[in-house]
Amino acid sequence: LCGAGVAYKVIEALFGACGKDIEDVDYLMENVAIATVGDVMDLVGENRIFVKQGLEMLKRTNNLGLRALIATTKNTGLRALIEACELDAAHLSAYHIGFVIGPCLNASGRLDTAKRALELLCAKTKKEADILAGDLKALNDNRKDMTASAVEEAVKQVEETRLGEDKVLVIYLPDCHESLAGIVAGRVRERYNRPVFILTKAEEGVKGSGRSIESYHMYEELNKCKSLLTKFGGHKLAAGLSLEEENVDRLRETLNELSLLTQEDLIPKISIDM
Repeated sequence: LCGAGVAYKVIEALFGACGKDIEDVDYLMENVAIATVGDVMDLVGENRIFVKQGLEMLKRTNNLGLRALIATTKNTGLRALIEACELDAAHLSAYHIGFVIGPCLNASGRLDTAKRALELLCAKTKKEADILAGDLKALNDNRKDMTASAVEEAVKQVEETRLGEDKVLVIYLPDCHESLAGIVAGRVRERYNRPVFILTKAEEGVKGSGRSIESYHMYEELNKCKSLLTKFGGHKLAAGLSLEEENVDRLRETLNELSLLTQEDLIPKISIDM
């Protein structure tokens, strides 16, 4: 379960402990569905049920079995966001949550404040919801433009400098918004199939995010360079780090010197499950 799924189970348990009907909290299922897909949880078992039921709540069917043309979710804010994104509510799927609705809700926390998304979900009137939904869509469009620009600059560095010779790509984009570093790292990793660290200028020093490939354990490799870092954390496929600006080049050199990656490791692999 993702965090929202856990919260939902706690609310259910509290309702049960208070002698209330736990079905009274079913209306929260659509929020759990959005969070479950947005957090990229495996859609099996209870998670699959959450998402299936949540999607049905977002695209109610009428008594004749014909799908409604507009969302009938009780949440005014979600309905406004679906309309602002010009989605066909009758055919909403996990794709629309993961690549349209979720990113719009997420953009406020990345570029401004997450309170904007919360205000949308708590909106009482259609007018308020429409304004907030429009703001979130505009923020997300801005995020996409900023991401595309940062990816373009990162690719330019790889293609036009000696960075392209490295097996571990450490790319410094001082003007990139720090909240976008992980997204940019993921895009560059997909393009070159190499571990990628995107570093950005922060209020104090440099901050960054990394995205890896199967044959490179990102956290363990960073641990070998911990003397150059002020803070770091993560796991095999992703990591976050902070360091002083003067250590950026040393980090790039050290990570590549210590890397045991072979040319075979850098060949893209495709997993087929049927």
